Amino acid sequence: LLEAYEAESAATGRPRLMLTALVAAGKNMIDAGQDPHLGSGYTGDNIYYNTDFAMRYWRDQGAPLEKLRMGFATYGRTFRLSALSGASGAGAPASGPGSAGKYTREDGFWSYYEVCTFLQGTSVKWIDDQKVPYATKGLEWVGFDNKESFETKVNYLKENRFGGAFVWALDLDDFTGQFCAQGKDPLIKHLNFPPVSPNPTHEPKETTASNAVSSEFCVGKLDGLYVNPEDPTTFIQCSNGGTYVMNCPDGTVYNPGCLCCDWPKN
Repeated sequence: LLEAYEAESAATGRPRLMLTALVAAGKNMIDAGQDPHLGSGYTGDNIYYNTDFAMRYWRDQGAPLEKLRMGFATYGRTFRLSALSGASGAGAPASGPGSAGKYTREDGFWSYYEVCTFLQGTSVKWIDDQKVPYATKGLEWVGFDNKESFETKVNYLKENRFGGAFVWALDLDDFTGQFCAQGKDPLIKHLNFPPVSPNPTHEPKETTASNAVSSEFCVGKLDGLYVNPEDPTTFIQCSNGGTYVMNCPDGTVYNPGCLCCDWPKN
């Protein structure tokens, strides 16, 4: 119908016609017979598959704003494009999940450092209505977060006065700094935490396993996060027997209860 209206406008030189509707004012009539969610590219159950819906729904069900934390992903979701369609943009037909990552070994899922490896030799594209990047190579398609999309989400948190952010997961960022050419933990460090005092902020201090914790700390331990007994403003990440000392943002300390950096008062 829209195409017909536009064609009529082009042929006559008159303004395009508008399709309007007389709708009910009563809530019971709206809920029973009408769908006010017009103009969105999402239909059916897909309207619920986004972070904005989840955050607003928890808020509208009575959860205090200051207790709601939004997840920031340090991973990508991958799909194998349908060879028959030839399409590669958002919404392109897919035949299944993408291939497993070299390290995470799960179909349809890559860590950010695996995404960085994939991006070599291809270009990053942008899904404007979702404010997130994606990339393709051959029949592989990956959607992920980067620094730009993190900034958009931080602004969203501030505008809606939600309590803050959490990251899923710490070990999916480029924690060694060897894959993305952006230093260690590029996404996590890009999150902008507000200062807790008027004092000027400082560059994160460099901490190595040798000057604070024994390099043998993680030998024999399960992969995961551990308290640093030498410094509460850091924590220890054990991965494949390796010991990595990670810094908390300024003003926070490591809380083993949530396996996260938290305000000292908590």
